[in-house]
Parts: sequence; C-alpha cells; structure tokens
Amino acid sequence: MRRIIAIALLICLAALAPAGAATAREVVDEMGRKVVVPDHPRRIIGLIASLVETVYALGLEKRIVGATTWCDYPEAAKHLPRVGSYTAPNLERIVELAPDLVLATREGNPPWVVDKLTAAGIPVYVTAPKDPKDVPATLAKLGLVCGAEKQGLELARRLREQFAAVAEKLKGASMRPTLLIIGSRPLISVGKGTINHELMVMAHAKNIAADAPGHWPRLSLEYVVQARPEVVVLSTMERGQQLERDLKYWRSMPGVGDRPGVRVMYINSDFTDRPGPRLGLGLAALARAIHPERFAATQPDAKP
Repeated sequence: MRRIIAIALLICLAALAPAGAATAREVVDEMGRKVVVPDHPRRIIGLIASLVETVYALGLEKRIVGATTWCDYPEAAKHLPRVGSYTAPNLERIVELAPDLVLATREGNPPWVVDKLTAAGIPVYVTAPKDPKDVPATLAKLGLVCGAEKQGLELARRLREQFAAVAEKLKGASMRPTLLIIGSRPLISVGKGTINHELMVMAHAKNIAADAPGHWPRLSLEYVVQARPEVVVLSTMERGQQLERDLKYWRSMPGVGDRPGVRVMYINSDFTDRPGPRLGLGLAALARAIHPERFAATQPDAKP
C-alpha cells in the first residue's frame, strides 16, 4: 500500500500541474466530506455505471479514462479501461490510469475504497442520493465538480421535467399493489430505504414487499399469493436472465399471474436501478407498466 500511495502522489501531482494551468478548489460531497478537486478534471474514473453515464451526458467523454465492470452505457463506455468490480476495484490499476478525480457512490462502493484512494492522494467525490427526487441535484453537483456546470444544470432540469410529466399523468391514480422482482431464483424484491421503492411510490405503486425486512427482501411464493399483487414487474437486472421463460412462469403462477386482471410486465433495469440521467425514462416505464391506462397507446410499451 505504501508503494501505491507513493506512485499515486507522484502521478496525481503531475496530472494536476501542466504548465501551472490547473487550479483546484474545495467542494463538499454528498457524504459531507471536503474534497479538493481540479477546476476542470482531465482524467476521470467512475466506479459505478450511473456515474460513468453521467460523465458522458455532461459531454466529457474525452476526459473519462476508466470504469468498473458493468459500465456499459453509452456504447463507448464498453471500451473504457476496466478497474475491476464496483465492490472491489483494483487500486493499483486505478493508480496506473493517473486520475485527477474519481467518482464513487455510497450505495455501491465500499468505504474502504474511498478511504484508500483518498489516502493515496487521489480526490474522490462521493454521491449519496437516497431518493429519485435527489438525483437532479446530484447531477447538477456532478456537473459543477467535473467542470461542466451548465451541462449539469441542464441534466437536472430535464430530469425534473420528466418526473413532473409522469406525476401529471398519474394525478388521482390509485396506489396499485405491485411486486417488483429483481431476482427470480431466489425471489428477491425491493424494500423501503431504496431508490427502487421510492420510484415505485412515484409511479403510484403499492409495494407489496415494503413491510418485508431488509432493503432487498427474499420473498416466498406464499407471501406473494397472500399479498395479491395486481401487477408483477420483472426487472432485467438479473444477468443471464431468460426473460420469456420468466414471463411465462409468472403469468401462469397459481394465485398470482393466473388471477383475472393481473398483468405481468418487464422493464429495463438500467433505467430504474441507475440513479443517473435516464432515471426519468425508468420512472415513465415503471408508471406505464403499472398504470397503462394513463399513457397514450402510441407510446413505447413495457411489454416484450
């Protein structure tokens, strides 16, 4: 670790001082940490997919030099140098890429990663959105931190408008009992304290797993049958998922999908699980799956 720290300090000092052009400033991240960052970072690494996507959306694609494994949007992000998984990134690889700013998140990246990179002299800005409604402010802050303040404010404005458009369509809509599935084997849903749950609330869904213990509760089929969901939404988060098989399984499930009027739908988890610029699309897709009668037939449907 001492070797990593020494190398990191040398690299970061070199990266931050080209002909005296770069200046630094202190910002406070969403964990309340004071972080000294360059005014216009030149070499950015994102440790989670939503942050990498945000850097691209800010128009800074030429400044991002590394990402973790599942950072795959936009298409160009698939070709970035990899620094390992978001839960256990390769610190030596991060140092080799000489970042002058690393973007991390409280929910996805372990504290030890932030602590060790900070100890190595690498500025780490941590985001911590707790609710979808926090995300526009996060986008605006990221724009400021990355030296693209105007673009960040525009992303924030656009996302707020998308949220407002969905809210307008759902005025007076009932809270429809809904099961959101993020894992089929075992059956895993979403609980309170997650962005996914709050997104369901915004989509006027009554989350049948809200009272189950934990953020990601495992549910029994008996629990689901007794809860009597009117909508079952499969998220495509599960890697290697056989979507058609799982849709057929839930649509024929006794006491669930075979009940009159029950809808079994799917949504793209990249829209709903990544608190970034596409979250408004995720809310719209979820709301459409739960309340299709509130959306025009000409709009894209959540079905396959």
